[in-house]
Amino acid sequence: MYGIGLLLVCSCGDFEELEDIFTGIPAAGPLHGDFVGSYEDCDEFAGVGIVPIENVRDLVPDDYVIAEAAPGMAVVVAQAGSCAWIQVEDGAAQPGIFAQFGVSIVPPDGADAGSFYQLMFTSNHQKLAQRMKLLGANAQYSPNLQFTIAGEPTELHVRVSKPQAWGWRLDGAITRPDPNLPANPTTTFNYWHHSDRFGHVRQSNVVEGIRFGTGTAVVLTALGDELEAIVGSGPFSFPFFSNPETFDIADLTVTTDVF
Repeated sequence: MYGIGLLLVCSCGDFEELEDIFTGIPAAGPLHGDFVGSYEDCDEFAGVGIVPIENVRDLVPDDYVIAEAAPGMAVVVAQAGSCAWIQVEDGAAQPGIFAQFGVSIVPPDGADAGSFYQLMFTSNHQKLAQRMKLLGANAQYSPNLQFTIAGEPTELHVRVSKPQAWGWRLDGAITRPDPNLPANPTTTFNYWHHSDRFGHVRQSNVVEGIRFGTGTAVVLTALGDELEAIVGSGPFSFPFFSNPETFDIADLTVTTDVF
């Protein structure tokens, strides 16, 4: 995605909320506001496709304008990355994986940056997932999140199991970026979500040292009911952008009550 800035219920309550408590991420907690972080030395994949706008209209608040690739068609993006280091505020940097899915929107702040309404976010970096969730994002800590690039020919495999209703996977052959090629210019993109407690929240990413490979054979398969309602039950392809990427660093700034 950094390259497209140019997209169980049991008798005792909700299972995911209980699981979050036992893994150290409270379903609700004290108010926390703006924060900063970074992703460093990352492998990533971003894919951009289209769906009928009616599939996502009710998921995007009225304060945001959905961008249309063609009349009646919305642009959606699936992104996942594995980083040597993820850091949140002044916490210790540690290896981590993240994944998110969103809908392309008209930049609500007027910024010259790719903008997307975030429908889900997950990471095996506990503090990052916690901070996103506490700010009202549909975010969940997922210690079993998987991102692998291996084999000959090289294949990408991503497994996103949480949030459960939004689970998905990516599979397909790729060609990794050539590290000897010049890096692309600095890229900025923003993910947005709305929270009753924190208003309109912007997750701004400024990315340095990005390089692109090719991955047109990669397809997404929905594993959760919510995502399946958007992309369908079969393999979902990415006709606009389907690329593995590497980048040096992405500085993350999360701002609450933007407008």
